[in-house]
Amino acid sequence: MSDSEPTLADAGFAPRAEATVAYDQAARVAACIDTDPAVLDDGTLPLLWHWACFLPVVPTAALGPDGHPRRRPELDAFPQRMWVGGRVRVDHPLALDTTAERVSRIVRTDIKEGGGGRFWLVTVGHTVTQAGATCIEEEQDLVFREASAVTAPGADRDDEPDAEWVEPRIAEPVLLFRFSALTANAHRIHYDHPYTTGVEGYPDLVVHGPLTAVLLADLARRRGGRAWQSVSYRARSPHFANRRFWLTGTPTASGAELAAIRADHTVAMTLEVR
Repeated sequence: MSDSEPTLADAGFAPRAEATVAYDQAARVAACIDTDPAVLDDGTLPLLWHWACFLPVVPTAALGPDGHPRRRPELDAFPQRMWVGGRVRVDHPLALDTTAERVSRIVRTDIKEGGGGRFWLVTVGHTVTQAGATCIEEEQDLVFREASAVTAPGADRDDEPDAEWVEPRIAEPVLLFRFSALTANAHRIHYDHPYTTGVEGYPDLVVHGPLTAVLLADLARRRGGRAWQSVSYRARSPHFANRRFWLTGTPTASGAELAAIRADHTVAMTLEVR
């Protein structure tokens, strides 16, 4: 690995982390996304909610201008960082009020060229265990990119997307703030409107990719009537606070295919459960 390649620390992870999968924290996730806390009555953590565990402890003085932990000077040419997709396999659901360990590693790094300029695509792998048994295997895809212009969303449409499950939502700023707090995410595009619009060029606060994935996975759990063992997801376009979007899904023979659809009918995220 050359000095210019993103490292595990640049991605915001330590090689090892330990945390208690606390019921209280899980209950906060349920409250944040307005889902019934009875989902926790079986003593296990729902799919993707482990993202509210293993929270980083970073001094405020160590944060960069975007709110992320400050990265090495070698990455100054790629100031924007985004979580753009991933895959999660659950071998055993995490037990609540039990200690878990996460081991993290860089799986691959690739420099690419896109319509917005050069970017690093970095895949981080995680293995989460409890009492020595593997519970979750995960890969997260992160992008470190050059600053680039943002395409403004189109006009809102009133017609609902075509799917078996359709639920309208509006991501109000308070939802984004609460999810940022739950996940110790200080990225300013989720709560600082002047920074978001004036520096990064978005039209409004940006809805977290992980929040969108959690909402879609929760839709699959509620409407699919079961717990799922694997999920893959990909961010397609940013979507924004204070505008309607739809959570959609359609059952398949082996699971369900879901999507978050913006008010202009642009797909913000796709997610598949099995």
